[in-house]
Amino acid sequence: MPPNSRSQGCEVASCWLIPMRVLLLSTPHPLEESPLPPLSLSYLAAVLVQEGIDVRILDFLVTHYDPKKLKRELEEYRPQLVGATCVTLNYPIARRMLKVCKAFDARIFTAIGGPHVTFALEETLLKSPWIDAIVIGEGETTLVELARAVEEGKDIHQVPGIAFADGDRVVKTSARSLIENLDNLPLPARELLPMARYRALGMPCTVITSRGCPYSCIFCSGHRMFGPRVRFRSPGLVVDEIERLQRDFGLAKINIVDDTFTLNHSHTRAVCEEMLRRNLKLKWSVFVRVDRISEDLAHLMNRAGCEWVLFGVESADEGILKTIKKGITPEEVRRGVKIAAEAGINVFNSFILGLPGESPETAHKSLAFGDELYHKHGAKYGFHMLSPLPGTEIYERAGDYGIHILSRNWARYNANEPITETPTMSTGMVEEAMSFYNKGIEAAWDDIKQRAKDGDAGCAEIIEGKERNEFVWALFQGDIIEKLGGMASPSILNPGDTDSELARRVSKKLGTDLAVARRRIGELIARGVLRLESKGNGLRWQWTDTQKLKLASEIMPAA
Repeated sequence: MPPNSRSQGCEVASCWLIPMRVLLLSTPHPLEESPLPPLSLSYLAAVLVQEGIDVRILDFLVTHYDPKKLKRELEEYRPQLVGATCVTLNYPIARRMLKVCKAFDARIFTAIGGPHVTFALEETLLKSPWIDAIVIGEGETTLVELARAVEEGKDIHQVPGIAFADGDRVVKTSARSLIENLDNLPLPARELLPMARYRALGMPCTVITSRGCPYSCIFCSGHRMFGPRVRFRSPGLVVDEIERLQRDFGLAKINIVDDTFTLNHSHTRAVCEEMLRRNLKLKWSVFVRVDRISEDLAHLMNRAGCEWVLFGVESADEGILKTIKKGITPEEVRRGVKIAAEAGINVFNSFILGLPGESPETAHKSLAFGDELYHKHGAKYGFHMLSPLPGTEIYERAGDYGIHILSRNWARYNANEPITETPTMSTGMVEEAMSFYNKGIEAAWDDIKQRAKDGDAGCAEIIEGKERNEFVWALFQGDIIEKLGGMASPSILNPGDTDSELARRVSKKLGTDLAVARRRIGELIARGVLRLESKGNGLRWQWTDTQKLKLASEIMPAA
């Protein structure tokens, strides 16, 4: 077996007899984390395709992860390079997935990227010897060069923007410049993703109009990951991409994931005006700072389809806001929320419990502030617990900020459990504050359920949507359609009855009421995300994971 990069001075053995193939892995996380089509992998895949490199994406966000499933893909596809991207929460499973790849075939070059590993080079490489390289920061250009080096058996020392282990030391190559003109990037290769599954969940698709962040909040690594200078895409290209999402994938919701969509008002206006000019009928949401929104801009965004804005409020305490370098005040929060709400845009305010200087008093102040904005403007709000992520100032200077980090188990960095404490805020106090918030959520859900029973159509749709997503998620996590979709049973005589038979099997497997299963399966068929195909002498229900979704009437065989 040819040696891998670690044992040959980081020179990759070129011993494959097949064209260059790259497999990109999307790492799983829970439904509560709102699985969205992985934008970073779509961009990486697109630049590889543009350079003539064969690539596949194996998406474990919306399908159950099983090492056997990964091995089957490796056996069938035979990639020379496997890459994964992750955040801190799913780094542990990402490294295990790459270990499976290296154990399957030691010749496979394994690479990993994303914000976590970018700022945890030594821990990643020295504790995971099966990972051959880390792609640091913005990865499109770097991954193409790395793939070519692997293909040609070249020394990866010459590839800028990566890190690798050489024995017991970590080598970091020369820095990679950020992509100056984002318009040079091809559109994300979402056709390589199982888009029908995301559509089945009703999830929006993510889009960027810029990269970079000029702010220095101590709990965020965005300005270090993509640079403090913001680079903007041409509004026309942005809207071309959105138009394509509507046309090719039937998507009606977009999540613009710029760090701050309204940073440059001229750019924001140009994007909105282009949407209006093309008469796009879709809803979208954005991340916005409360000090970067104006009345006229908010009204324009609303006319262009903006349905939600998310404000990072973090805390109601001015001292904490100054400490974390947020650069806003509670009064600016009140003003920003008022502007968005009065323009007809839904508002969600995000808070963090456990920041430097947190105490039961400041936590109560934030809880009361969230409630105030809800009652005055209808602004929803949510609380998460501090997770000091690698690459953030609060992680690297935790002691200076009075933060005691209690765990380095990255799987716990989900912002839903306490992994830090301050001199004035123990984990018990954080949990107590969060419990108070959670009780409010439970009361709100009870109210929604009661209103639904009383005939409130909006509340009924909220409950219906939640139950629908939980049903679809259960199908994904159990690979139910894959296991039960075959219709070769002698009991199935009429192809027109196959949907009822599938519903019956699903009902039995999930313990779901048959009427509910029939309705849910019927919805998926009607939306074109499930279809019946001929397989051998039988039929099989399958997810419609193709580039262009057709109407169910077009893809279903005649009864």
